[in-house]
Amino acid sequence: METRNSSLSATNLAVYHHLNCDLYLHNVYHKHTQPTTPDNVAHPEAQLLVDSQYQRGINWEATLYSWLDESNLLLKVPPMPLEAAVLYENILADDRSHFFIAGVTFDPPRASLRDRFEQAGTVPINFGVGKPDLIEITRDHQGITWKVIDAKASKSIKTSHHAQIYFYTLCLEYLLQYPAFKPSGEGGIWLPPDEGFNVVPPSISDIKSIEIPLLSRSLDSFLFERLPRLLSLPRDSVRWHFNPLCQGCKYNPECRSLAIESGRLGSMPNISISDAKTLQELLDLTEQGFPDFTRSSSDIEDLHQVVTNSEALSLLEQHFPIVAKKGKRILGVRRKALSDRQSAVTSSVLESARSGEIKVISRRNFTCPTNEDVAILISLIQDPATPRPQIEFFTVSLFDSLASEGQAYSGKGSRFIMVLATIIRELTSGDDARTAQFYVWSPAEQALLQTHLIRQALVGEVDREDIRLCIGALSQGASLLQTAFQPVLLSGALLAFLAKGKRLKAEYQACLARMELSTDGTVPELRARVEQALERLQGIGPQASRDSHEFGQLPRIVSVKKEIESMIALPIAGYWDLQECAKVLLGAGFNKPETEITDEKIFKTFKKDSDGVLEEILSLRNSTIYAILNAARRVVKHYGQNLLVNEGKKIMTEFMDVCRQDHLRKLFFMQQFEVLSKLNELWTTRMEGSPDAPVLQYRGSTSGVRGIEHTFTIVSGVVDVPASDKDISFFDKLLVEDLNSDTEIPLEAMFDDLAVSGLVIPLNRWTKPSWELQHPRVKGNVLLADLRNVQSLNGKLVVSLRTWGTATRQVLVPGRHYRLSPRFIDFNTTKVLSSLFEMDLRWENKEDQEFGDSGGEGIHDHRGVPFLQLVMEPRSFGRVPKAKESLTIEENTQRVFRNLKKLDVEPAGSLLLKPSQHRATQRLLANRLAVIWGPPGTGKTHTIALSILRLLEAQWKLDDRGQNIIFLTAMTHAAIDACQSKLERLIDCYRSIDFLELDWLDNIRIERVMRGNDHPPPARGSEATHIYAGTLYQLYNFSKRHNIQVDCVIADEAGQIALASLSLVLRSLSPTGRIIIAGDSEQLAPIFTGSYPRLKTAALFGSVLDCVMFSQGDGPVVRSVSQTDSQENTASSSQGTIIQLTENFRLNPDLGEFVATIYSHQFKPQKVQSRKLALRLQGIADMSGKSRDFGVNSHILAKMETFLLGLSDVMLRKPQSVLKAPRFRTNVPLAELDRETESQTISDPTHQPVSLSLIQLKTWSSSAEQFGYETHVHGEAAIAAALVAALRFCAPEDDIFVATPHRVQREAVKSALGRLKRPEKTLEETLEDVTIEEENYLDKVTVDTIERLQGSEASFVICLFSLPEVHSADLGFLLGRRRLNVAISRAKTLCILVTSSQVLCPPVSVFANEETAKGYAFLKAYEDRAWSCDVSVDVGGL
Repeated sequence: METRNSSLSATNLAVYHHLNCDLYLHNVYHKHTQPTTPDNVAHPEAQLLVDSQYQRGINWEATLYSWLDESNLLLKVPPMPLEAAVLYENILADDRSHFFIAGVTFDPPRASLRDRFEQAGTVPINFGVGKPDLIEITRDHQGITWKVIDAKASKSIKTSHHAQIYFYTLCLEYLLQYPAFKPSGEGGIWLPPDEGFNVVPPSISDIKSIEIPLLSRSLDSFLFERLPRLLSLPRDSVRWHFNPLCQGCKYNPECRSLAIESGRLGSMPNISISDAKTLQELLDLTEQGFPDFTRSSSDIEDLHQVVTNSEALSLLEQHFPIVAKKGKRILGVRRKALSDRQSAVTSSVLESARSGEIKVISRRNFTCPTNEDVAILISLIQDPATPRPQIEFFTVSLFDSLASEGQAYSGKGSRFIMVLATIIRELTSGDDARTAQFYVWSPAEQALLQTHLIRQALVGEVDREDIRLCIGALSQGASLLQTAFQPVLLSGALLAFLAKGKRLKAEYQACLARMELSTDGTVPELRARVEQALERLQGIGPQASRDSHEFGQLPRIVSVKKEIESMIALPIAGYWDLQECAKVLLGAGFNKPETEITDEKIFKTFKKDSDGVLEEILSLRNSTIYAILNAARRVVKHYGQNLLVNEGKKIMTEFMDVCRQDHLRKLFFMQQFEVLSKLNELWTTRMEGSPDAPVLQYRGSTSGVRGIEHTFTIVSGVVDVPASDKDISFFDKLLVEDLNSDTEIPLEAMFDDLAVSGLVIPLNRWTKPSWELQHPRVKGNVLLADLRNVQSLNGKLVVSLRTWGTATRQVLVPGRHYRLSPRFIDFNTTKVLSSLFEMDLRWENKEDQEFGDSGGEGIHDHRGVPFLQLVMEPRSFGRVPKAKESLTIEENTQRVFRNLKKLDVEPAGSLLLKPSQHRATQRLLANRLAVIWGPPGTGKTHTIALSILRLLEAQWKLDDRGQNIIFLTAMTHAAIDACQSKLERLIDCYRSIDFLELDWLDNIRIERVMRGNDHPPPARGSEATHIYAGTLYQLYNFSKRHNIQVDCVIADEAGQIALASLSLVLRSLSPTGRIIIAGDSEQLAPIFTGSYPRLKTAALFGSVLDCVMFSQGDGPVVRSVSQTDSQENTASSSQGTIIQLTENFRLNPDLGEFVATIYSHQFKPQKVQSRKLALRLQGIADMSGKSRDFGVNSHILAKMETFLLGLSDVMLRKPQSVLKAPRFRTNVPLAELDRETESQTISDPTHQPVSLSLIQLKTWSSSAEQFGYETHVHGEAAIAAALVAALRFCAPEDDIFVATPHRVQREAVKSALGRLKRPEKTLEETLEDVTIEEENYLDKVTVDTIERLQGSEASFVICLFSLPEVHSADLGFLLGRRRLNVAISRAKTLCILVTSSQVLCPPVSVFANEETAKGYAFLKAYEDRAWSCDVSVDVGGL
């Protein structure tokens, strides 16, 4: 700290947040200089690569400044220290109201910062000159508002970016003082456009803003507390870890030497910071649990002691299974046989670091073949300076086992697909094709290649046959799709095609062309050819997928570096690259300059030499990689135990690309990539032995409702009961004995998911042959499991399972341990792809003259196919016939119910539409497409139901009385149930008004389709209106089975429905049918496993709602009709496709105001919280006064009683000292309430409505210093159970939701609620209560995941969003804004959010994700508006 002229710049702070290294800041601040050695002298090649990496940022800044200048948005100032007065004069002299200032330079406000350090009780430190890229200026009548903007050329936001703009903003808030200047409260990072800034100009919409207060908690603590303490430490006491992130750091060589000399964790290669924390935790736990264990100065020796101490390792696995399992996996721990009867536990990674020798990691490898006839090595060059990452140059080398020399093919990146396709054709020509395998060096090259393939397939302009060939040969997992998935799909599509009877000749020809079969011949000949193709495809399938005897999945493209890391421990500290690996595995010959193949040298050649020289060095690189691969194989083979499992395979290239229409083709690809992504996730974990799978100990079997159920206790891990209905048994788990063998092939890796992924379990005689194709070890040892329940018995979590299998021996033995892992099940992807294929055939066979030429992107390219109309041109749906007459009838109906309501006819209130609802109904009646968008509680489902009844009434009165079929669908059964029950209740309201004409109502039939294949069709000749409600998949089965054409499709909660999935019902929509879409873009979205590009023309890879609202790349497709359109007339109701509902019927004004912070328009509240709630909560005081046992921890119950009584006091405006008042008070004017609807609008001076409350939970343990997330969840569940007990006591007639992000929380809460006891009544209460039959105590309590609660509501909602202090891995999931929005907005009366400091004060790194940052801002807004208290729970005493 005493070093003269010491300082840190904003760039230093940013680098720290990238490296996460305290020693870096300590060295910079104290000007530590390391000795100059040959190892740390910068090479010109290295500097060229570093310069190129920086050059992209420089180019982006130059492009941005040029664009701002051309757009008249730039003001340049001289780069001299900032004087606020001078800047103020410059701004005043500029007549623009919005512009950006470049060149601002300032010295930090040392006096002001010194005050901050003194307030924190720390020694001030110095900061260097600040140079933000841009200051955004907005000037209006209120003054000058400023905002720091930094230009960054990265693809996404990073934590380092936020650290930098926060520091600049902090300093400028002191320098640019109010009232002359006003901070905007935000900072921004200006990213380049995704397409590349050389193609697309910059856009202000690419500024990624973040609220500065979100960063302040974490970064203020770092700057003014932790940083000074860190810098005051002796250098030897500073935390650091040598790891792969250290590449490029100028202190790298010295840290490498120190790591090796002192035996630090960094002396092992590729130990990430997260891995290092796990290993340190393992050492800390050992030190706490074993007094005899003494730490030395060497981490390596300490870990060696732990690993070789069987007793210590066994106890760690028993008490801390997750940490122990992670640590063993990182270190490659295995049991080594010393003799026939003795063995010892060793770690190859540790032994390599200790001995300095190469060690084989004794672990089965499924992803590197033992050999191949032809190895194809690919080297790719990517220029960091280019506006968008892309392949600049490539060399593909072929090494044939029968040839003495390899062949090389090179070229520019634009030729890569063409050259690769040519090579693949040569390798696959002829009947005697040989085995071949593609290789790259690094995972980064592997990712670049896969990304290039996907991008070219979805948005590229390469030859269609070439890209299809390359995807078939190189896409991960494509072989299994080709053999087990695509034949099933295509045969299903052909069955559907043939099932419709006679077809036109053109239709048969189109179908055959897609299968690359002859299109010549008569109609009977063409049909016969299709039938022959169907028979052939039905003969392929699962059998072919097993013929190769492949275990797990052999990647199409193998990363040699990744495989060597998994097979061999190299004695290299920190990390290693190709050159270092070659030196160790291939010998000293690779120290010579002529064999140097570093990234730096290759890049220099790319920039400065000819293509011929570049091809030469890349060919050398490929030869070296191939030599390293073979050397590694020899080392592993010499070790014995046959660790390399799979052999090379023949290249397969058939990848299904049967759709011709561009949008359908992209969706078709996406569906297949989704299957690949899910399978890849499973295969990756299985190849490692499913390390994160929960381990269960078998107890025995019992008789369940549906047969024998097996019970287990949970030894380690988390078991979630699936969110699906328990009446449906998916058997979606694999149950295998946990034998802990590193050399045996994990049984899960031998399981063929696709063979049985779409079959109902138990299998029958027709489907059982698919199971018979499984490997014999699978059939004899693997059980398919259906999880039935998780409950707490005697303090232990007990799991109940049903199982199915064909083992002839007893697989389950009491006392033994078993792994429970997921399997891939998919009943629906083939249905979606068949629907897309069917619509593509329909599109191609439409008459071109009817819809115009399809060559371009014209308005009629959809050719009248409703699904394509929705995707490509929603405006083309247009108005319906007799729209004006329908609107007139509807206006009269609305007038009737308004008059009846004035006459106090009670049911009329439910049948009267609010203004925005009425506009939505008019839009629906007059047009074929209507999109109803509404925030939570605005009555979307009610509006849909009542609008449909208005539509049916209008059609009846206009004599449109033919058979009418309506499909009503959503993603969840809860949403479908809500819409169907709403329809039925509204029909009852109609019938309760005696003098209404209801002939049209008698014509309506509402049916729930639970099993589409078995559901009866509408009677022929019937003129009734049939409303069929069901999931997308059951309605698909129903419509396909009976060949039904639909007149109207209604999709509720459409924000959850993937666009491609809607094709399942739109395939049945008539060419003149209606589409009604309702949802909320700020609620839960469909979950995709893969990542997909954002297209310019349509939002294909998202939800149905995204597609309609954000197609054409520039926001909503048309104007959204909102509350600004105040008149209820035909014109306003028919102009917009998207209608926003604005009246809120569920949320109280304060809760509605909070939720509205993420919507563009405020709600119109329709209710207020009554004083009755406060009086009910006061009744909680009687709970503890009568010595009753509620079955919940008494200390926790007392705390929750105090919390709820405090809320009651606040509501009644009584003094209280328990709750902390909100920082932001909400005062929604009661005049905004709809006085037609509510009588509760009169302000009560003795009552203060409160709908938002917060409990900040801190869990601790009196029995252990450390505990895991599972233990914390029990403390959280105890809080929820106590709240439920108290609320049930004081408000027994109200319903309660407990909303949990995770299923493990749900099961913990259910277990805690299962211990609740209905309080025994006093004699006096018994005499007062004369009810004959009591309801179940928990009938009105629903505990479920947030996804399943969407679309429903309750009076009280308890949201569980807390984490223990040391657990942060889940923050990104918890802080999803849509998830938070859905959970909180379920509450009609009171929301209680249970969270923790770890969630409320997250590390700054979580804000690098834009969606997480939005979620935290939403949570922060809730905290600012909520009455809160802190609660501490001892989980050790539960």
